Amino acid sequence: MKSRLYAVSYDIPSDNRRVKIANALKSYGERVQYSVFECWLSGAELADLTKRLERLFEPAEDSIRVYPTGGEVRVMGQGNITGNPELLIV
Repeated sequence: MKSRLYAVSYDIPSDNRRVKIANALKSYGERVQYSVFECWLSGAELADLTKRLERLFEPAEDSIRVYPTGGEVRVMGQGNITGNPELLIV
């Protein structure tokens, strides 16, 4: 299954919902900033994550953004590039 790199950011005013959303995202990717995750997802995984987030967030108050990337990430300063699981050699 081919994966694509997505950056997922969120702005959630409720502490309780913010923790739940962050925990959900930890199941799909790696936190790279306080409210930003990088996730390598197949189409099915993206659909699953979207459904999970839709159950957790409050559309009138919260913002979640999912940005597909071209797979290239440039890190300036601190931090590592999230690895593509399809390219890992075990």
